[in-house]
Amino acid sequence: MTIRGVGETKVVSIPLGDGVFSSAWLSSVLEESPHWPHGPVRVLRVSQIGTEYGLSGQIHRVVAETKHGGSRSFVVKQESAAAVERELLFRRHCGALVRGCIPDLLCGVTDAGADRGILVLEDITPAEQGDVLHGCTDEEAGAVVRVLARLHGGSWNTSADAFTADLPRWSPQPMEPDRWRDRLARATERFPEILERLVEPLLDVPERVADAASLLSQGPASWLHVDAHLDNTLLRPDGTVVLVDWCNAAIGPPAIDLARFLIEGVVESSQPERVTALLSVYANERRRAGVEGVALPELETGFELALLPLLQGAVSWAGRHNLEQNGRSAALCENFLRSACGWALGDESGSQHGSKAP
Repeated sequence: MTIRGVGETKVVSIPLGDGVFSSAWLSSVLEESPHWPHGPVRVLRVSQIGTEYGLSGQIHRVVAETKHGGSRSFVVKQESAAAVERELLFRRHCGALVRGCIPDLLCGVTDAGADRGILVLEDITPAEQGDVLHGCTDEEAGAVVRVLARLHGGSWNTSADAFTADLPRWSPQPMEPDRWRDRLARATERFPEILERLVEPLLDVPERVADAASLLSQGPASWLHVDAHLDNTLLRPDGTVVLVDWCNAAIGPPAIDLARFLIEGVVESSQPERVTALLSVYANERRRAGVEGVALPELETGFELALLPLLQGAVSWAGRHNLEQNGRSAALCENFLRSACGWALGDESGSQHGSKAP
């Protein structure tokens, strides 16, 4: 199925591998899109980008000569059909709301039978890839927080039930006790310096996740990025940011996006005052987006509750059978685990921050 921009559809097949970069195939799908006025293309160069940066799918920059627009570069992202459909759904609902803060969509294509999907996106240049391992400045963090506030404020509802039932939901699943203990044991063996003295306070995390998710579900909801972290940001020279990788977007409590972004490479657990400052930036921006009654204490409580699903996810990742032991992926896992433990467990992890979550 070809999605023309975000509107009409028609049946199409997606070739395997590098076949999606053929001039003939790209021309055939781009010319179906109302957002591509440049006619057929002749591909000049293809280069993979974003490797090891926590981005889903395979991403390539394509430089092509066009019939009506000279030489152009754009980004081709290869994903599963379901992931592409999810991003296209998000764009239909929120594309106008966050225009300029996400890459423009030139074309989206899904082939359900082959479970393949393609997004052809604007090439955001010049821009620097955000990096969880290197962190960011307060100004850069504030720019991302304002984009999240714009998304959350513009899609705000009093509860998730106010959205139609067919939209995807953020719904953390507490791990079964045996599976959790298995993941925790394996993660502790791999990262003893982080987890050895935390095994006891970590044993009941799935139950605490269930409690936290229940409390969060009783509050307001909006569209979320779900994987809002620095690796999913592009930082422009003018100080503005673009958020990428929307294939997991869902309806849920806004605190999830805030907590994920703030604790992973942005603010250390020994700096709770910086979180308070960034939550204030978020609250002010959300008021400008039209949401009244944004209280800082409520944001802080939501932030604390959202730490528990992140903690469960970090330990589960560290305890996977197929965890990569070297390279950037391993460093990302260790960084996330250390940060999630520091924020969610507070003094028990050696951090100065004490969690108020249940």
